[in-house]
Amino acid sequence: MSKLLRFLWHKWYLLLLAASAIIVQCYLQLLLPERMGVIQKLITTQSDVDISKILIEGGWMILISFGVVCLAFIQFYSASYVSSYVGKKLREEMYSKVNAISLAEYNKYGTATLITRTTNDIEQIKTFMLMAIRILVMSPTMMIIAIIKTANIKPTLLLVLAGALIAIVVTLIILLYFASPIFKKIQEKIDNITVVLRESLTGIRVIRAYNQEENEYKKFDFTNKDLTNTYIKVNRIMSFVNPFINIVFNLCFIGIYALGFYLIDGISGADRELISTISTTIADVSVVAQYSSQIMMSFVMFAMIFIMLPQALASSKRVIEILNIDTNKDNEEVLSFSKGYDLYQNKLKELYDKEENLIKPIKEKYEKNYNKSFNYDLIKYQLNMMSEKESSKSPLKKYIDEYDNIHNKYHLERKEVRQKYRNYSVQNLTTEEKDKIIKSKFTNPELKGVIEFKNVSFAYPGSNTPCIENINFVTKPGTTTAIIGSTGSGKSTLINLIPKFYKVTSGEISLDGVNINDLPADIIRDKIGFVPQSALLFKGTIRSNLLFADKNATDDKLNEALRIAQAENFVSKLSDGIDSFVSQSGKNFSGGQKQRLCIARALVKNAELYIFDDSFSALDFKTDAKLRSALKDYTKNSSVIVVAQRVSSILDADNIIVLNEGKIVGQGKHEELMENCKVYQDIVASQLDKDEIEKTIKLKHEALANGGE
Repeated sequence: MSKLLRFLWHKWYLLLLAASAIIVQCYLQLLLPERMGVIQKLITTQSDVDISKILIEGGWMILISFGVVCLAFIQFYSASYVSSYVGKKLREEMYSKVNAISLAEYNKYGTATLITRTTNDIEQIKTFMLMAIRILVMSPTMMIIAIIKTANIKPTLLLVLAGALIAIVVTLIILLYFASPIFKKIQEKIDNITVVLRESLTGIRVIRAYNQEENEYKKFDFTNKDLTNTYIKVNRIMSFVNPFINIVFNLCFIGIYALGFYLIDGISGADRELISTISTTIADVSVVAQYSSQIMMSFVMFAMIFIMLPQALASSKRVIEILNIDTNKDNEEVLSFSKGYDLYQNKLKELYDKEENLIKPIKEKYEKNYNKSFNYDLIKYQLNMMSEKESSKSPLKKYIDEYDNIHNKYHLERKEVRQKYRNYSVQNLTTEEKDKIIKSKFTNPELKGVIEFKNVSFAYPGSNTPCIENINFVTKPGTTTAIIGSTGSGKSTLINLIPKFYKVTSGEISLDGVNINDLPADIIRDKIGFVPQSALLFKGTIRSNLLFADKNATDDKLNEALRIAQAENFVSKLSDGIDSFVSQSGKNFSGGQKQRLCIARALVKNAELYIFDDSFSALDFKTDAKLRSALKDYTKNSSVIVVAQRVSSILDADNIIVLNEGKIVGQGKHEELMENCKVYQDIVASQLDKDEIEKTIKLKHEALANGGE
């Protein structure tokens, strides 16, 4: 919550203005019953009513009402501005955090929940804050002023108010206790709906191809009903609030008049004095009744806050959970340049060990009871797919709750340690000094674009089985290293380690002779031109997509990249050329066109290393051949790593790495592998026969001679 309070403090002057306006508004509002009481006394206690005095009091009431309206506008405007500002800053922080978290953390939460937390959860917080800023000041202020005024008029009547307020407060606390956990579940159920809806929309072609619309509808219907039932459950609990307050309000109103009449009944004296005293008492009771009305209305508003509070708390916890992800650990290499780094690492290790010692019994107990390894993400998914009733009774919930309590505690402690050390290092090491230290690591100027894998192994977070093991190879400038293997052999995993999307489990990857674990991720990525397996374009224009790699690139550079990527021909035919519109995800282009534009984007960057993750799969043979020929000349001073499925695409690669079940089973040129690598022979045989290999090489030469479009 400290993050929310920090944003509020940025607009302290508006908060002060809103609070001041609310306090004055409450005071003026409570002057109206007082003025009404004066009018009532003028009418009932004087035989000759002075109309001018009544008109003066009425004029004051109109003036006070106008002041109340003006102050209401000021406080509502200030509160709206502050709540909108907090929502804006939270969305900015969430977006920034999501872009900074590691892929492991991203995969842990998933796209659906990150979208829900950035939109729905923050909207809940913003709406609650708008109400809270006004009501949390207005309700107590109204109550305090009204009680003081009541005490000055008829202190005895406070007994009725006190009983009513105690009853309301106790009821609200009880309802909040039962409703709070359910509101957290509501946000999780919204996540589940987002997951199902997102999968249905992105996989619409597959669903229709397999005629699975009915099954997907049932899946969505189950998730939707589960959310609906949870809403109904919490609304049943919270539905007691308003009726109960209204009942208490009316009882309080009756009680005040009953007690007032009881007091009148005890009045004695001369006739004229008796009439005056009774009239005054009636006026006072009437004023106090109106005060009680104001107090009860303020409590009705306060009850609205109580209704919204559990959901806002649940939303804030979910947002803060993302904001509390420690991104410092993913790019802390620069910290190692400062003094005291060893002590810092020892402190972190100590916290990790403490956490592991506490979590170990939970895992062991789970594994003993269920006879399978503890997988946090799987258990969490199983709980989310249960109904509210099933989830609350499931023994899995206990394991997850215990795990979360321990992990969250030590996670925040580690984050605090990292932040303190980072702040210390920033104070004691300037940016220039950091850059100088980083440059000094590249001691060999002859090494440029050289990537070396030394006994590299990697297992995804939460898995004990390595995806790749003991990987060893070296790339050199001007050469092409191809990686081939069956589906699931670890090709994409291997190249995702180079830009530090994931960190190696063991072994070492070096860039230009420097271990990448000793370099900040942005330094490494500046040296890489990357084309992912899935061709992704951003909404905008072709130009804006190409400038993604280098915002300062000239038109000549952009056109050269398009020419080499074999995209120049179709781009030139578009009505707006390079400034043609690109729809969301590039859906107004074919698969082959998107791939070529993505390749062009990577080529705009003058990189030391180019990585192509199966980026030529949608290209026809001639286009592929011409692109590779142009690429070879363009990247003569850079290293190239190509992941491929088609053997025909890598026949002329300088080094072909053959992966099988995460291990290198062959490495060398095509001819060498055809002699000594059984797996490569099987791959070639499944795609080409002996005659086709020679034909492929011949066709490639013809394609290069004749053009590829």
